Amino acid sequence: MAEFKCFVCAKPVKTGEKFTFTKEGSVHFDCFVSKRRKEVSPEKQEDLRIMANILDSELQHLLNILALQNTPDSVKEKVRVKYKDIEKAAGETTRMISEL
Repeated sequence: MAEFKCFVCAKPVKTGEKFTFTKEGSVHFDCFVSKRRKEVSPEKQEDLRIMANILDSELQHLLNILALQNTPDSVKEKVRVKYKDIEKAAGETTRMISEL
């Protein structure tokens, strides 16, 4: 497993935790949202809240897929494709939050 360090808190990002990647590097979900909350203008705080909820949902979905055990060979490739799709969506949401 690859190991990353959160660019906000400098603690390791572990498998099973909600995290994402930004231009600055890997970051825990909570660290990312907290950092952005301080940086985003007051009029965009509601946008941030909504987008953070979406990202949280996407990251939780990824963790749920990772937790699947005893996946039959007949669906392993389908599960991998779905994981990649959700991972891409989470990356796009992260970018949108970064641009607020």
